[in-house]
Amino acid sequence: MAPSRSKSKSKPKITSLKSGRPPSLLTSTSNPSTTSSQSAKHTRTLIRQHHTLQKRLSHARSINDTSLIADLESQLAATGGLKSYQVASTIGQSKTRGGDSSRVLVEWLHDEIQIRRKRSHSESTTTTTTTTNSSPPPPLKILEIGALSTSNALNIANVTRVRRIDLRSSGPGIEEIDFMALPLPTSSTDPQSWDYDRPGYDVVSLSLVLNYVPDAQARGEMLRQTTRFFRKAESSDRTSTSGMKLPCLFLVLPGACVHNSRYLTVGHLTDMMNSLGYCLLNDKTTAKLYYSLWRWDGRHPLGESRSRQQSGSRVAFRKREINPGATRNNFCIVLDGQD
Repeated sequence: MAPSRSKSKSKPKITSLKSGRPPSLLTSTSNPSTTSSQSAKHTRTLIRQHHTLQKRLSHARSINDTSLIADLESQLAATGGLKSYQVASTIGQSKTRGGDSSRVLVEWLHDEIQIRRKRSHSESTTTTTTTTNSSPPPPLKILEIGALSTSNALNIANVTRVRRIDLRSSGPGIEEIDFMALPLPTSSTDPQSWDYDRPGYDVVSLSLVLNYVPDAQARGEMLRQTTRFFRKAESSDRTSTSGMKLPCLFLVLPGACVHNSRYLTVGHLTDMMNSLGYCLLNDKTTAKLYYSLWRWDGRHPLGESRSRQQSGSRVAFRKREINPGATRNNFCIVLDGQD
């Protein structure tokens, strides 16, 4: 489908995602110590219920139905709020449940990881090797957005350095901050001082986060914002036999978001991502999830896409039915084409 060109709009840009999150309450039913043994069926039910209420709450806010807003917020609080949802999600993504999506990312970055393992091994030996013109690559800098746990497959000693953030931290090692409010990485704001002269990240992970954002335009803004957090790639980085994979975005969505939506398909998502300067490297669909890895090819500062550099204006992707059907869902991503 050929996307339409951007037109001026008066709708204000969304700069924060916190308004989309439900109240975070710790009740007697949401204590992590009492919920860590929840059954798989119970956690799935809780997560589905939470998402359903959240969608209804988003709609109620869009039409300013104050009575319905209060009722839905009360229902969310009764289920334990965001804290209870985080506990259920953490259990669902645990290794024992086979739900750690980061294992797919590690699999796809196998060659990048292996070459850094070799570097780490060579540095740990006392034998001096012949100096080459190309220096070994540094550890992979990873920004994990919407992190629920500090224990996942991304933790690889001497190979990865992971910064984890979420709107509301579920524990030590996860910074509590809205990604949309996170300062752009510079040498003065980057907390990872070990790489002081190379601000930005090699990998941004957005696993089961975008589907939680309550507004279609806000989802588009989040995708655009990811492009502003990559470090500048250098020719010396291209030492891997895997080809050019870095920098890249790891995006995970529920399968229904791209396979059963009226407004989004894998092809439409690919067109949208291409317009932002992304190139699809890998993707796969399981019984429940759609995994994808996108290399960032845009080289302009602050994530300006190649499409804009070439055409002079950004392409807009509006809400438009492209996959009709009575049983389809309404998941949608909108890119307004504006800065």
